[in-house]
Amino acid sequence: MKSVIAYTLVFLGIFSMNAFAQHRHHQHEKEALKAGEVHADHSLYHLDAEFIDHRNKVVQLSDFKGEPVIVVMFYGNCTQVCPILIQDTWRLFSSLDESVQAKTKVLAISFDTENDTPEVLKDYAKYEQLDLPEWHFITGKRTEIKMLATMLGVKYQQTSDGHFAHSNLVTVLDTEGKVAKRVEGLNQSMKEASAVITAMLKN
Repeated sequence: MKSVIAYTLVFLGIFSMNAFAQHRHHQHEKEALKAGEVHADHSLYHLDAEFIDHRNKVVQLSDFKGEPVIVVMFYGNCTQVCPILIQDTWRLFSSLDESVQAKTKVLAISFDTENDTPEVLKDYAKYEQLDLPEWHFITGKRTEIKMLATMLGVKYQQTSDGHFAHSNLVTVLDTEGKVAKRVEGLNQSMKEASAVITAMLKN
């Protein structure tokens, strides 16, 4: 009888540990780092670096000068938070009038430079039904992605299981590449950001 009780206690202990491990795994994706401060008068287009998008096209940030740009940073293996963040970006983009959409670009930039190759990002864009002319899913060299994140105020840190804790931030750049609006957090209202983009083009 004692052996049965002992076995049961061991089993329950293992079960509890596994449940805790799974809980911790999901917690990694839920952890959000508060976004850092940015200098609104500094243009991101001063960053002289080359990136590559999901169409295997080499791009520089300055290529988008003269147009409003929506920027979001994420990583492809994120299964809970990042899909919401990408959908938040889509909500902002889709809230714009079609004429404004045509003049607005979206940069979805991965900070998982090891795994998110252009081919992986292409599949991701198709899966999310966002392989659109105005959208660019982007990767690049680790140091340059980190520098870009710093300029955007996006913080991220890789965890021991290969996932990332990161800021949840959607940023609007003006036509000169300066930060015009930031929306931090998930499922936030995009009305103000949408109005900023629309007014930008009217002016």
